[in-house]
Amino acid sequence: MKALATLLIACALGIAGAAAGADSGGSVPTDFAYRMQVSAKAGSAAYRVTLPLALYQKIVHPDLSDLRVFNGSGEQVPYAIERPASGTVTNAATALALFPLQDDSSATFDAVRVTIESGRGSINVQASDQTPPSGRTNRAAIRTYLVDGRSFDLPVAALRLDWPQDAADFAGRVRVEASDTLGDWQSVAGAAPVANLHSDAGRLIEQRVEFRPTKARYWRLSWVGSAAPFVLTAVLAEPATQNVEARHVSRNVSAVSTRTPGEFEYDLDGRLPVDRVNLELPETNTVVEVELLSRANPRDPWHFVRRCGFYKLTSDGEELRNGPVAVALNTDTHWLLRTNPKAGGLGSAAPGLVVEWVPHEVVFVARGPEPFYVAYGNATADSAAVSLAVLPKNVSVASASLSEPQPLGGDARLTPPPEPYAWKTALLWVVLIAGAALLAWMAFRLSRDFSRT
Repeated sequence: MKALATLLIACALGIAGAAAGADSGGSVPTDFAYRMQVSAKAGSAAYRVTLPLALYQKIVHPDLSDLRVFNGSGEQVPYAIERPASGTVTNAATALALFPLQDDSSATFDAVRVTIESGRGSINVQASDQTPPSGRTNRAAIRTYLVDGRSFDLPVAALRLDWPQDAADFAGRVRVEASDTLGDWQSVAGAAPVANLHSDAGRLIEQRVEFRPTKARYWRLSWVGSAAPFVLTAVLAEPATQNVEARHVSRNVSAVSTRTPGEFEYDLDGRLPVDRVNLELPETNTVVEVELLSRANPRDPWHFVRRCGFYKLTSDGEELRNGPVAVALNTDTHWLLRTNPKAGGLGSAAPGLVVEWVPHEVVFVARGPEPFYVAYGNATADSAAVSLAVLPKNVSVASASLSEPQPLGGDARLTPPPEPYAWKTALLWVVLIAGAALLAWMAFRLSRDFSRT
């Protein structure tokens, strides 16, 4: 009887251990759908690779938990997943002294007399003493501005133009030049778009002019083509040290359906970490405000992303377009664009949705034999990434590239397997019930034996 009880307890413990161990298996390359071979110069202790679009199109989990790095022997090596910081954070800007040049003649800037006082004092700007041609007055639109940047010691990555809140509508282009002597001017932005547009749907403002980081003592702003019907009230400089943009990758996606008037649906075909969007408007002279929504799966409800405006205009033979619009990091695959057809709409064709993202980077330790592989695509995998902050700072991390995708387990790994029948749980219950019955029977026999004595 004791032997039978021991056997039942051993069976119960064995089944429980097997059930617990079924979920703790290790990862092997064939557990994943695809792999990409790492191409790099041999000899480095660690490597860094940038993840391409093809990987995002087959990854299952948006946090990249179904990604591993293996060496040539099929052994997993330590790795970390990083995402370079995005450059969409608003930079601290400094207002610079602004001087409108009242001269509306065709004279060059050399005809303007500039007096610079000692130290960092103000600039005295005087136009040449010329009599305006007949029929022209000094109240003409201001076409040129001089900006004193001597108080700003950092390289400038952008200038932000300000104008009155009630300024008239305008869309045009501005030229930005830099100089240290007020004599030799170097162009840093040839024809940057500027817009101040209003409609019943809202207001579209384009007032930030970006260019390569430049350090200069003076700046000159000139309207290209028609001058703005308002006067600039301020110019603010944004330092380059606070405007380091991560490298974005973009993709233009066509609408897949237009079931409801004014609504356009898009399929990104991948879990892209989108943080900026734009529209490829089909027709010129279009100004539209849209509502963007997204969802991870076709059966999920739509959730709001952002309401924003876009434009595509022609002015003085030049095409003017808005820049990309920042959104909160979004890995949803399906997007919906919603417009108000009564407000003018988008014309006869559907717009293209341009999504932008900063690709993740994988840093791994080169342990074991080459070649190394990045494997990905597993519906049931959990994250195995680690922190590599313990690496010594003098260890160089070499840049590497990834090959085209190669199949491993195939697309079958991208969907979770069907739930197996829980026979182990059922058997465990049978053993436990049988054991409980045996113990009850043993207790009954003992009680009868005691009653006879």
